[in-house]
Amino acid sequence: MSVLTLTKSFVRDLLPPPLVRLIQSLLFIIDTYRLRGFDLHLNCPDRRLLENTIIPYFIERDEFQTILFVGCDWYTKPYKKYFSSKEYWTIEIDKNKRKYGAKNHIINSIEKLSNYVNGNYFDIIFFTGVFGHGLNSKEATEEAVNQCFQCLRKGGVLVFGWNDIPELTPFSVIQECQNLKKFESYFFAPLSSSQYVVADELRHTFVFYIKP
Repeated sequence: MSVLTLTKSFVRDLLPPPLVRLIQSLLFIIDTYRLRGFDLHLNCPDRRLLENTIIPYFIERDEFQTILFVGCDWYTKPYKKYFSSKEYWTIEIDKNKRKYGAKNHIINSIEKLSNYVNGNYFDIIFFTGVFGHGLNSKEATEEAVNQCFQCLRKGGVLVFGWNDIPELTPFSVIQECQNLKKFESYFFAPLSSSQYVVADELRHTFVFYIKP
């Protein structure tokens, strides 16, 4: 049992309810957020891997200049700083999350990407945490991946990630998504693999692809 779990149990059993609620709120913030400089980040293993290993690898390489990040929320707001030396784009269907996106921001679903940019435009697309969280049907997933394929240049990279647990995996996407099969595997050197499963309860899986 973790220290945080024991603390929650202690709080719940011994303190008055108003104080319990206050402390539980503070514990939730501690458990969910992490401060990096002056920016708040999502405190979970897959985001730490993404921010500390995956994103820096591609930032350091000159061949990756035009970047698209699919999906925005409060925890993606700092990414504008990460990609300040690149041409950074975001796409998000929820117009209220515009404030978390890039200067080059598209308010629409990823299935409509080619309405806004030419084919072969991006060097890399980060497409993680969307499948199973709104993008659920096979038809929509096929079109989303097709749009990524169209809008990546030859040799462009797709970083695809999702939580590989039954309740968050609408279908076996790697095996069943036909448009993913248009790509080839991309060997991601820092992880010595083209596929990596984060060792936590959500089993967030990153798969790296390259457009042939």
